[in-house]
Amino acid sequence: MKKGNNQMPRTSAEERAHREIIKLILSQKYAPGDRLVEAELAQEMGLSRTPVRNALRKLIAEGLLENQDNKGCVIPKITPSDMESVFSIRTLLEGRAAAAAAKLATDADIDQLKKLLATERELYSQGSMEPYTEINQQIHLGIGTLSRNDYLERFIRQAFWRAELYIFFFDRFYIRPGGTEPPLRDPDKSQSCREHARLVQAIASRDSNLAESVMKEHIQSTYQTITRRVFSF
Repeated sequence: MKKGNNQMPRTSAEERAHREIIKLILSQKYAPGDRLVEAELAQEMGLSRTPVRNALRKLIAEGLLENQDNKGCVIPKITPSDMESVFSIRTLLEGRAAAAAAKLATDADIDQLKKLLATERELYSQGSMEPYTEINQQIHLGIGTLSRNDYLERFIRQAFWRAELYIFFFDRFYIRPGGTEPPLRDPDKSQSCREHARLVQAIASRDSNLAESVMKEHIQSTYQTITRRVFSF
């Protein structure tokens, strides 16, 4: 069936809704525990309710949102025990994925990871929240894909997005007092940029034990950094 010139393809509309909802959470317009209303989101985005509904369902499946008694969805509340659990399982799952990637990644795969690292450094230096978040996602979920294990990849995606809630609300990179413009930043001083570079180097060396160890250290250092801040607010 042909679509009219003014009709957005369904997949494109769903992708846009998905991005826009994440953007709203990133901007902290909504806080943990807040309910997201499908009709209100559709009106704000200028979309029909169907792609918004599908995007919300996807975000629920990914772990960033939760069902609320079949009355819509909410941003999950954040707690010390939940944070410990989600970062703990990320350490286990992503460590295994990194080990597998070191064995299975092709030269082209590694070249792509290196390109992502270069883009990450540039976006970090600009303080560009949304594009930086996308690149961080591509690095972590991309390594999950390189494990060539569909189940591992699926569970990594769920744990990754749930953990992002803590990062969005408490990592210094995402906190902009009074909506100030992002400051210029030095990627050489970025813990994440440095650790991602070590991780890709370990995968490129084909050392599965080292890759697993570096990934575990990266997830745990992120957890420790967030822990120092998350409940001091």
